[in-house]
Amino acid sequence: MVKTLQSLVVVLCLAMWADVLRAEQKTQSPHVPKGWKLTLPAGDAEAGKTAFLKMGCYSCHKVPGGDFPEARISGGVGPDLVPAYSQLPREFLAEAIINPHRYMSGTLEHYRGSDKVSSEMRDYSSVMSVRELLDIVEFLKQLNHKTENKP
Repeated sequence: MVKTLQSLVVVLCLAMWADVLRAEQKTQSPHVPKGWKLTLPAGDAEAGKTAFLKMGCYSCHKVPGGDFPEARISGGVGPDLVPAYSQLPREFLAEAIINPHRYMSGTLEHYRGSDKVSSEMRDYSSVMSVRELLDIVEFLKQLNHKTENKP
């Protein structure tokens, strides 16, 4: 009888311990917090200008106030980025750079690719660091403030 009681206690303890482990696993499982939204950390506008030059963005995009060469090598393939584009949310600008075929802002038909849906912009996700992306976005956002504050 004592041996049976001891066995029962051991089984009950093991069952309770298994329940505790399951509960801990549920609370420790990764989950998306309620109300989560991607937010980008701030970039450095000066470093963004350097990255903009390095990536050759000015060859397709005119940036008024950016002090870049006026002539576009590509013949004006991309839209002017200031002021309208710089007023877009940082997260949208970042996605437009790393995933240019996802959305196109506006109805700029002559910037669309041959499929008439996607952008003609190449994929920079394999050649641009996250820091460069954040800095370019900050550069574009700061240009908007500079053009708004001009006398």
